[in-house]
Amino acid sequence: MRATIKDIAADTGLSVTTVSLVLNGKAYKIPDDTKKRIMEAAKRLNYRPNQLAVSLVKKRSKTIGLIIPDIGNVFYAHMVKGIEECCRESGRTLILCNTNDRHERDMEYIHLLADQGVDGIIYVMSRESDETAGKQSVELLGQLQMPFVLLDRFLTDADCGEIILDHELGGYLAGRHLAELGHKRIACVTGPARLADSGRRLKGYVRALEEFQIPFDETLIYEGDYTMECGTRAVDALMPHGFTAVFACNDLSAFGVCRQLSKYNLKVPEDVSVVGYDDVLYAEMMAVPLTTVRQPVYEMGVESVKRLISQIKGKKSENKITVFEPKLMIRSSTVGMGQECRI
Repeated sequence: MRATIKDIAADTGLSVTTVSLVLNGKAYKIPDDTKKRIMEAAKRLNYRPNQLAVSLVKKRSKTIGLIIPDIGNVFYAHMVKGIEECCRESGRTLILCNTNDRHERDMEYIHLLADQGVDGIIYVMSRESDETAGKQSVELLGQLQMPFVLLDRFLTDADCGEIILDHELGGYLAGRHLAELGHKRIACVTGPARLADSGRRLKGYVRALEEFQIPFDETLIYEGDYTMECGTRAVDALMPHGFTAVFACNDLSAFGVCRQLSKYNLKVPEDVSVVGYDDVLYAEMMAVPLTTVRQPVYEMGVESVKRLISQIKGKKSENKITVFEPKLMIRSSTVGMGQECRI
């Protein structure tokens, strides 16, 4: 049986009120030796506070809900690690909900987490959610009066806290790197057009082309869905148009690109240079280590927890949107036109 305050009172011969005051840090007039007896008894009996009872009194559950699209994606796994570790350091428990990239589940989990009495929600929208669907979720969170932070997704004119990356800069860094290497036929495998982050990466890529006076060729753009399979399909679709480099808007699709290029007997980077986006764990472990744009997802996850806890405590932030900067990680999957492979 779980030890209670009554058990400690019986063990020490003190009143329940005295024991309760000591355990709740309110024993201002109780002698130190009495406090010591109570704390020693609590330790000996393995006493732990009933968090449900504490939450009912304080109207705080010390739990945070996290809604993410795909826990099987290494990108999100690294993000979750940052969130969980920050929650733990803050004395909070994390409840994880995986939506499999479905907006319907986004809505279901918002209701479920509210019913569970979480103090707040960190929300990463599903890939299925466009601007309209995203705003529907945000409106629901508002109606439930639930503190929340939107992570890794951007909604136009959304009145909420957002933790995002400068994706236009990320796309620009990738495009500029390939242009600086002398590539003129640079293909781009995007994410879903309905997602703002995908559009911004493409916009950055186009800006880099313009800077190097490389004509934009729509036939070199393939709309993907951030999966490995879309990288495979992209190569098949782009082959008739001729290219010497590919910017894939996430590492999963970049991996699909590299794998499919080999089936056409094309080598990376000797025949085709490839740049990814995210810098997930396996990017550096590939047979040809992947040049990619790093998203500081661990740090973004940590920041989302700090922002949410601040909201829960009623503190107002001057800047609703926190923007992190990407970094280009140059490895062996890119090489200058006519140059030897660096592996």
